[in-house]
Amino acid sequence: MRLADGLRIDSGRFVAFVGAGGKTSAIRRLVKELHPLAPVIVSTTTRLALGQSNLAACHMVVTDGKEPAELGETLKRVRSVLLTGPQADEEPKWTGLDPEVLERVYGMTKGLGAVLLVEADGARGRSLKAPAAHEPVIPTASDRVVCVAGLDVLGMPLSSEHVHRPEKLSEILGLSGDHLVSEEDVASALLSSEGGRKGVPPGAEFRVLLNKADDPQSLDRGREVAAAMLRSPQVNAVVIASLEREPPVHEVRGRVAGIILAAGGSARLGKPKQLVKWRGRPLIRYSARAALEAGLSPVVVVLGSAAEGVRAALQGEEVSLVANPHWATGQSSSVRAGLRALPQGVEAAMFLLADMPLVNVDLVTALIAEYRRTMGPIVAPRVGDEWGSPVLFDRAAFPALRELEGDRGGKSLFGRFRVVAVPCDKELLLDIDTEEDIRRLKEHE
Repeated sequence: MRLADGLRIDSGRFVAFVGAGGKTSAIRRLVKELHPLAPVIVSTTTRLALGQSNLAACHMVVTDGKEPAELGETLKRVRSVLLTGPQADEEPKWTGLDPEVLERVYGMTKGLGAVLLVEADGARGRSLKAPAAHEPVIPTASDRVVCVAGLDVLGMPLSSEHVHRPEKLSEILGLSGDHLVSEEDVASALLSSEGGRKGVPPGAEFRVLLNKADDPQSLDRGREVAAAMLRSPQVNAVVIASLEREPPVHEVRGRVAGIILAAGGSARLGKPKQLVKWRGRPLIRYSARAALEAGLSPVVVVLGSAAEGVRAALQGEEVSLVANPHWATGQSSSVRAGLRALPQGVEAAMFLLADMPLVNVDLVTALIAEYRRTMGPIVAPRVGDEWGSPVLFDRAAFPALRELEGDRGGKSLFGRFRVVAVPCDKELLLDIDTEEDIRRLKEHE
C-alpha cells in the first residue's frame, strides 16, 4: 500500500509532521507518490538540513515573510516545490517559515489541488522524542497531523542514543533513566498532550506513523503499540510501515464498526427469521457474537420488524440497538440508520446480516485483515463468481451508502468502487429465507 493511501493524504491536504524516526523520509516518499497526481509543496516551521534541498524538484527561498508570487506557475511546471527561509547564520540549515506564511501559501495553491507537507519539529535522527517548550510549531490550518516514531526504539534504554530529550520524556512518562522502552511507553508518549499530541489543532485528524517495521517481530510489536493507541478516541488510525520497503505500508489499523441489519420483515419465511433458533440460540445472536469476538467496535444492531423480540434475544450482548421506523421502505433505510449511529473517528464499517448464522469470527477477522492490508473501498467474501456477506466499506464509501434508496443495499455499489475479494467456503454464505434453508442449516448441527 502507498503511504499516501495509508495516511489518507490526497489533493488539497495541509499536513503537519511531528515526532521522530522518519519524518523526512515520509515526506520524501509522499512527494514521489503524490506529484504525478497533485502538485506538492514541502516546507518546515523548524530547520532543514542543507542536504535536504532535494526533497522537491525546485527549491525556493522565502525572504521578508513574502510568499513567492510565481509559486503557482512554478508548481504547474515542476509539480513539487520546497519552500524555506534563508540559510541560518550559525549552522548549515535552512530556516523555517512562519505558520502565517504557510497558511497564505495554502490559500494561494489550494485551488490547484496542491498538497502542503510541513515538517513541524526536529528529532536529530532519533526514533522517539519529547518536544521542547517552543515546539512543535503546527499551523492551525493543518487538517491532518502525522506523528512519527521508529519501532527500533522498542527494548532500548531511554537514553539520548535512542531518544531526543530523554530527560523530558522520562518526566512525561514518570520513568527512570535506565528504563527500557516498551510498547506502552511509545503509545503513552505519542498520546500525551506534552508529547506527540502537543499543539495539534482542534479538528485536525491525528494519524500515527510507526516506521521501521523491518521484520515480523517489529511488525508484531507495532501492532501492540497500535492497539494501545486506539484505546484513545483522539487517534484516527495507526499506519505501520517500513519506509525503505516497496510498497512501504504493511497495514493500517483504525476503528472498524459493525452494523447488523436485523430490521427485515421475513416475508418469504412468514416468521421473524432473526429469532429462528439454531443450536438453542436465535440467529441474531450468531451475527452479534461473530462481530464482537472479531473486535468490531461499536457493534450497532438496526431494529425494525420484531424489534422487541430481537431486543430480548440480544439481552446481555455489548451492542447498541437502533430503531429504524422506516424499515418497510427497504434495506437502504436500515443502512442509513446504522451509519447515523456510528461515532466520529470510525475508519470503516462492516455490514452483517441477521440471517447468516454460519458467518463466523474467522471470516469477519479475515475481512478486517484484508482491509488493514489494502484499505480497499469495499472488502467482501467471494466464492467463484459469487459475492457474499458480510461486506466491509471504507469511510470513503459512506456518502454513497447514504444516498441509497429503496430496497437497495451496499452490494449495489460494487460497480462503482473497487472491491477486494476474500476467498471463503460456500457453506458460510447460507442465508435463511425459506423453510428449506432452515432444513439445510440444521444439517450443520
